[in-house]
Amino acid sequence: MHQQLRNRFLLGGVVSLALGSLAFGHIRIAPTESTVGAREKYTMRVPNEKQVPSSKIEGEFPAGLEIYDFEFKPGWKIDFKKNDKGKIIGATWIGKIMPYEFVEFGMLGINPKEGTDLVWKFIQYYDNGTKEEFTGPVGSRLPSPVVNAEARSEIGQTVFPLTVVCRSAFV
Repeated sequence: MHQQLRNRFLLGGVVSLALGSLAFGHIRIAPTESTVGAREKYTMRVPNEKQVPSSKIEGEFPAGLEIYDFEFKPGWKIDFKKNDKGKIIGATWIGKIMPYEFVEFGMLGINPKEGTDLVWKFIQYYDNGTKEEFTGPVGSRLPSPVVNAEARSEIGQTVFPLTVVCRSAFV
C-alpha cells in the first residue's frame, strides 16, 4: 500500500513537471492581441527550465513598434540597442534566473499604425555557455513570440459613458 502511494506521488510529480514545461517552456509576450496605433503595455515572461542559471536575454523588437519605457527589476540591468536615428530597436537584460524560476519584464510601446503581426525575437543565454534562440516560426521548437495587431472594429463593441460622481461636504 505504502509503495503504491509513493509510486503514484512520483508519477504525479513527473507528469506535472512535463506538462508545466509545455505550458511555460518558451519566452512569451502578453497580450497576444492588440490594436494598431494603440499604446500597449507588453509583458515578457522568461522561464528557466534548465539545471543551470540563465544570466542574459537579448531581444529584438518588431519592426514599426516603438518601445519607449521599461520596467526595471532589482538585480537586473538593461542595455538598449538603438538604430542610427536613436530609436530603441532591442534590449539586453542582464541578471539571474535560477533553475525552474521565471521573471517578467514590462515594456510600454506604441503599435504600428497599420495592421501586422508583431514578431519578437529573443535569445536566452545560460551560465554553462549554451543558448536558446526564440526566433523560429509559430509551431517550431523555439518560436518567436507573436502579437496580432488589428484595426479596432466599432461593430459589436459596447461603449460605456464615463460618469463622474462628485461628493462634497457642502451640499
